[in-house]
Amino acid sequence: MALAKPIGANLLRRIAGDSIVDMQAHHTGRRTAPTLLASGVGLALLATIVAWGLHPSGQPAYTKLVIGTRDEVYYSHAATKEDAESLGQALKAIGFFNDRGTSVLLSKGRAGAVVSFALSAGAWDRPETVFSFEEIARRVAPAIGTFPITVRLSDSVWRVWKQLVVGKVIVGAMDEIYYFGPASEMDAEALGQALKSAGFLVDAGASVVLSKDGGTAISFVVGDGVWERPDAVAGFERLTRRVAASAGGLPVKLMLLNSKMETEKEVALR
Repeated sequence: MALAKPIGANLLRRIAGDSIVDMQAHHTGRRTAPTLLASGVGLALLATIVAWGLHPSGQPAYTKLVIGTRDEVYYSHAATKEDAESLGQALKAIGFFNDRGTSVLLSKGRAGAVVSFALSAGAWDRPETVFSFEEIARRVAPAIGTFPITVRLSDSVWRVWKQLVVGKVIVGAMDEIYYFGPASEMDAEALGQALKSAGFLVDAGASVVLSKDGGTAISFVVGDGVWERPDAVAGFERLTRRVAASAGGLPVKLMLLNSKMETEKEVALR
């Protein structure tokens, strides 16, 4: 699993002022993948996932691939067995597949890859659940091709209740803006240019996430412990207020993430 890139020390100094902040990234993290997902993305959601290996009904026909002993990837259209295997192994690596009998659907077409998850009724209406599945899609996208990737949240008979796009734009040569849900590629590009104009994006490999599920959120991937520094948090608040207009204006939720894309700090800006 590719990790997001924390911002460097020089960028943080621009935000927080003259204070020196240790931005050393701990790529091994403090948690194993299953525990990581329990705290931020996957295992806590297994209670909401329909984990009965139901065969998808209707056309086109899906081919089943078993991952481990019980989890299943059904694939169709241009998706290949290799694609299904890669997706299954990626879901297993992040702790989402853990032999509980969970099923996902994978298809590919001209618009790219589509991954469908079956949830219990109403789970697709919870912003935190939606964000978590978007983050799962972000993590597994490299295994099945590239961005953008479409996420479909379905019920137990695979009827789609919510469809979202997870994409990525590159600003300059190295900085990246991920966009989730209703946020579009155009929104991400506008935010990227605003952050560049503000002096934040300087081709140092920064990672930022723009989400518009249940309100606008701008998230910055930072080094270990930055979220505990009041001067750094205040600097990110100023930066977010400065670029908020590019994402639709205030209110905006500022989020500071660690290198595993777990949320460490949230601030509501109005």
